[in-house]
Amino acid sequence: VTGSSTGFGREMVENVLRNGEIAVATLRKPSVLDDLAAKYPRTQLLVLPLDVTNETQVKSVFEQAKDTFGHIDVVYNNAGQALIQELEGTLMDRARALIDINFWGAVTVSLEAVRFFREENPESAGGMLVQISSYLSLKGSPLLGFYSSSKAALDSFTEVLAQEVLPNWNIRVCNW
Repeated sequence: VTGSSTGFGREMVENVLRNGEIAVATLRKPSVLDDLAAKYPRTQLLVLPLDVTNETQVKSVFEQAKDTFGHIDVVYNNAGQALIQELEGTLMDRARALIDINFWGAVTVSLEAVRFFREENPESAGGMLVQISSYLSLKGSPLLGFYSSSKAALDSFTEVLAQEVLPNWNIRVCNW
């Protein structure tokens, strides 16, 4: 689960753990999940630092998950940020940083997930990539223009990725 510090990411980690399943929770500041790390054994919860814009860290997280649990069944690609500001008033560095996280970060995780499911998981085990987007990708909203744009780009990427994975890889890609 990327972006597991708050919101959907945190809730997903908690639901997985409550159901007795294994979770790998990734976030920029792992100490945010100290309460969960104290409550669940390392055999059930692995908390790792991750900046989704750092390709080396993304690959490392997948390897650490494999080293700890042997395989990955589902990647819940949730990391993202919102930016509430008029388009004209947004500094380009801030807009680019948002696109780097919400689009390029999600792309980096997605491509590594597909590679991992195909090459690292047991043969034909595959996996599922769940891409967390937003209804704002369908209809932009004032003050959320760059956020909406980043999610629209991610939706398009995810649609194409789902069409490009071969059926015999047993990889499911869904946009939520």
